[in-house]
Amino acid sequence: MKWFMKNKAIFVIIISCLCMAMQSQISGTFAEKAKEEPEPYYVGMEKCKECHPGDVKTYSEWKYSRNFRILEMRGKEHDPQCVPCHTTGYGKPGGFVSVEETPHMKNVQCEACHGPASLHVKAPTIEEHQRTLSIPRNVCTTCHHQHEHVGY
Repeated sequence: MKWFMKNKAIFVIIISCLCMAMQSQISGTFAEKAKEEPEPYYVGMEKCKECHPGDVKTYSEWKYSRNFRILEMRGKEHDPQCVPCHTTGYGKPGGFVSVEETPHMKNVQCEACHGPASLHVKAPTIEEHQRTLSIPRNVCTTCHHQHEHVGY
């Protein structure tokens, strides 16, 4: 005990150095992990169809899967207040930019709810496939809220 009391400062310095070294190692691990995983981007429903043809066919028969046509009928296909809810990935990597640049991202598609699928498509195992996509909480209320549409 006497040794500890006399060398308390040295002990504190050693413990501090060990803690900083561990923190540095942990931070480095997280930084490496972040570098390894690229940012996901939107790929479009045609890519989903390759592995999930039945789901895409069923969804495509639903009238809301073609909701962009309403904007086109009303001349609002460039309206920034309407486009986010009638397209997939608006303003995000790989998502809808405009009718001219990204016509394949018109309408609400799989990724509108499940999120960008680039990592899902590239995942080598079933576990990775499942980890890469999820339906965020309250994703529906992003678009389904009170506004001028009849029926809301």
